[in-house]
Amino acid sequence: MRKYEESISDNSLWITATPTPFAKTLPFYISETGHFMAHSDYKIQRDTHDSFLLIYTVSGQGSLQTGNNIVQLPKGYCVIIDCHMPHEYHSISDKWEFLWIHFSGSGTAPLFDITYPSGAVRAVSMKHAEDFEDRINSIINEARQNDIAAYIHLSSHMHSVFNAVCLAALENDKVSIKHNSADDVRMVVEYIEKNYRSSITINDMIQHIHVSKYHFIRRFSRAMGITPYSYLTNYRINMSKMLLRSTNKTVSEIAEECGFLDTSNFITHFKKHTGQKPLQYRRDFS
Repeated sequence: MRKYEESISDNSLWITATPTPFAKTLPFYISETGHFMAHSDYKIQRDTHDSFLLIYTVSGQGSLQTGNNIVQLPKGYCVIIDCHMPHEYHSISDKWEFLWIHFSGSGTAPLFDITYPSGAVRAVSMKHAEDFEDRINSIINEARQNDIAAYIHLSSHMHSVFNAVCLAALENDKVSIKHNSADDVRMVVEYIEKNYRSSITINDMIQHIHVSKYHFIRRFSRAMGITPYSYLTNYRINMSKMLLRSTNKTVSEIAEECGFLDTSNFITHFKKHTGQKPLQYRRDFS
């Protein structure tokens, strides 16, 4: 089902694009974009649309709903939604002025998941509003172009805009958490780097942190992009790479020195993370 009430003023800007096969190989590509001055009865409702959508409010206010999640969009706030899911958005002021971009690409889903790790979409306050608007306007201005250089510029600009939203969301998370989770994460990282040679557990990592294991794993994953245990494994793999390249130690000696349970466990993790067995890796750098 699709319902459109495109109640926008005549000076609104709406640009459509048909991405070429080359454009679709890039991390980001644009299918539509615009700068709307929407009236109070403006409303869009869709079951699905093959893209992601960024909306940024310049003035006035809008409201957006995805599933049971309702998001208010006042001035200076931005949201990105996955339009493959049912969604609707509308004006809740006499005039809602907003910039918008429909986009896709291989870089979209990973950044979307980092921006909204719980899956619940929310509006993000953009501190440097003028700079952010300029970045979006550069996309709108270049969207009319259809040569290779324009596609590359658009992908780069879209990456910059998405990065800004993602970083703002991470910053908002830090402000919303009363407990100083950044210090906790740093403490655990330091603990891992000092004790990776030993057999350590999550309980060992958080022994001096007064928060539940579940909540700390969420905080650590939000800050670092992986769980504490995955960080420990990655760190051990990195240390083993150094030893494989700079020493003549055997694979079993390196496995023990880097904290793996046994040689087989080390080889399994190393191949999973690098695509090679340890001795193959050593030969490539010998």
